[in-house]
Amino acid sequence: MAQFTVGCVPYVNAIPLVEMFEEMGPASPVRVIYKVPSELPALLKSGEAQAILVSSVDALRTSGRRMAEGGCIGSRDHVKSVRLFSKVPLGEIGTLALDASSMTSNRLAMILLKELLGIEPKTRMMTPDLGAMLAETDACILIGDIGMMSDGSGLQVMDLGEAWNRLTGKPFVWAAWIGGEGLVPELVWWLQRAAACAGNALDGEPYYIWKNRETMVARAMEQAHWPEEVAKDYFENVMAYRMDQSMLAGLKMFQEKLVANGFEDAVHFPQIISAQEAATRA
Repeated sequence: MAQFTVGCVPYVNAIPLVEMFEEMGPASPVRVIYKVPSELPALLKSGEAQAILVSSVDALRTSGRRMAEGGCIGSRDHVKSVRLFSKVPLGEIGTLALDASSMTSNRLAMILLKELLGIEPKTRMMTPDLGAMLAETDACILIGDIGMMSDGSGLQVMDLGEAWNRLTGKPFVWAAWIGGEGLVPELVWWLQRAAACAGNALDGEPYYIWKNRETMVARAMEQAHWPEEVAKDYFENVMAYRMDQSMLAGLKMFQEKLVANGFEDAVHFPQIISAQEAATRA
């Protein structure tokens, strides 16, 4: 029986952080439950999971949260799977459809439009669907597998990862492993090793370069119907799965900009839990 349980989003960008546990099968010390983002916090509240992979905003809105050191879903420039699509010039957007599945991306988009373009469009929450959203608003936000594969032909498109980097010069943390008291060093130790399979070196250890790359790419192709070359590029050149000091600086900058732009609930930076204690005992 697994020693720990974690809740994970069922999206392609999370595959590298949990693929090791799936490969281990029944022998894995960590059981993975897949839920959409809105259903993950209930796993923590009930005690069914000790950590959940949730968005940056969720981590910053709740007091007493812990964050696992070392692993995240991040990007250093273009992210490709979080984009704004507009049928009018970006500086003329008057109405914006927000993606009901992502609070982080919605808030980030509003910050970028205000600080880069000086506009504050009226917003409405909608189910993610490019055609339906643009039928009722000037622009829309789409994330994840839909955001990646939606066709922007004939539209103005803003990659939110690239725009954030242009505004701040920093990378962006889209999600991290968050928990309460159940997020202990032993669990962080395992989460770090799973992240290492995504090509992230642990301190003092060599890179485990894409140990499970073929499996990850195959899952992306099956799950989201991505072409093989798109999946390889996304994992190898776009996403970053190591929470290093630059990523932490980007997360702290996001918190500062959230508060500065009126999102006053984002005041609880999580306590970072290290795996050092567990490694010492191992």
